[in-house]
Amino acid sequence: MPAVSVIIVSYKVRYYIEQCLVSVLRSVPDAQVIVVDNDSADGSVEYLRERFPQIEIIANDFNAGFGRANNMALSKATGRYVLFLNPDTVVAERTIPGCIGYMDAHPEVGAVGVRMQYGEGRFALESRRSLPTPSVSFWHMTGLGRLLPRSKVFARYHLTYNDKDKECAIDVVSGAYMFVRKEALDKTGGFDEAFFMYGEDIDLSYRIIQQGYVNRYLPLPIVHYKGESTVKTSYRYAKVFYDAMLIFFNKHFRHYSCVFALLVKMVVGVKKMVTYVGQNIRAGRMSLGDCTKNCLYVGRKETFANVESLLSGSKVLRNVRLVEGQGSIEASLNDAVPADVKAVLFDTSAFTYDLILDWMYSRASEGKLYTMGLYSQETGRLITEDETL
Repeated sequence: MPAVSVIIVSYKVRYYIEQCLVSVLRSVPDAQVIVVDNDSADGSVEYLRERFPQIEIIANDFNAGFGRANNMALSKATGRYVLFLNPDTVVAERTIPGCIGYMDAHPEVGAVGVRMQYGEGRFALESRRSLPTPSVSFWHMTGLGRLLPRSKVFARYHLTYNDKDKECAIDVVSGAYMFVRKEALDKTGGFDEAFFMYGEDIDLSYRIIQQGYVNRYLPLPIVHYKGESTVKTSYRYAKVFYDAMLIFFNKHFRHYSCVFALLVKMVVGVKKMVTYVGQNIRAGRMSLGDCTKNCLYVGRKETFANVESLLSGSKVLRNVRLVEGQGSIEASLNDAVPADVKAVLFDTSAFTYDLILDWMYSRASEGKLYTMGLYSQETGRLITEDETL
C-alpha cells in the first residue's frame, strides 16, 4: 500500500500538468498517481500516457467538474492519505513527505494545507482560511479584513493575524493542495458533487471537522499558478465562484432567517458583478502596458542554448543572460540580480524545487518580485505563469 494517492483533475493544461507530475514524482517516487482528464480534447491523455506510463489515467468524454472527477479517482485510491492537487502547481521535494510525517504523528488531524505561493513568490492568502460563516464572510466582503489584517474579528477569513511561516489551526484546506487522511474521506464520502467548481473544498473541510478531526496549516511550499485553465475575465468564472458560495450557505446555514438569507444573496450578487468588472478592468490595463521582461537564466551552461531557442518564441521574455550555477542559488547569484531583470529562469536539473521555491518566497517577502521560469531538460519545456514554451 502506498503512503499517499495523488489525484489530479486536468482540463486543457497539458504542459502545466506535465511539470506538476515531474515535481510530484521527484517528491514521492512511489506514490499512486491518478489523473482524471475532463475531456480536454487537446491530446492531453495520449501525451501523458506516453510520458508517464506509471500513472493511472481516467479519460472522461465530458467535463465532470472538479468534485465529481475527484470522486471518480477516489474510488481507486489505495493510499492511507489522499492528496487532491491542482494541475497548475509545482511541489517542493520536502512538501509531500513532510505532510505524511506530520499526519503519521498527529492522528487527530483530518486534513492539511500548505504554504502556497504564486509564480512570483508571493504568499497566497487562500493557504489559510476560516469557515466562511455569514459574519466571517461579511467582514471579508466589506474589505475590513484587508484594511485591518491583524484583527481577529475582521481578518478571520484569511487568518492574516497568524504568522504565515508557522503551523496553525485552520478550518478550510484549499482544493489546490488538499492532503487528507483516507479514513476521514471514508467517513465523509468525498466531495459533494452539487458543487461543479469552487466551494467543494470548503464543504469537505467543514464535514471533516464535523467528524471530529482538526485541520492544520503547515508552512511547506508549493507554487500555484492560480487557475491556468480558468478564464478569470469571463462572467462565467464570477458566476460559478459566487454561486458556489450560495450553495454552501444554503447547505450549512439554512437556519438563518429568510430576511438574512435574502441579504446574503443580494451581497453575493453584487460581489459577482464587481468581480467580473474589476477583473476585466485589470486585464485591460495590463494589455495596454509593456509586458516584456528582461530575464536571467541560472543553471548549467550546456542547457543555455536550448533555453535561448525556446525564448525566441516568447511574447514576454527577452534579453536573456546566463549565470552559471548548480546546487546553491545564493552562491550562483552572489545574492545579486541586476536591476533591469524582471524574470529569473531556473534549470531544474541544477537546483531542487525546494531551493527554487524558497528563494522566490524569500525575495517576495523582501518586496522583490520576479517572474519565475522553470526549465526542465527532461521535458524540454520552459514554463512561467504567463506562457509555456
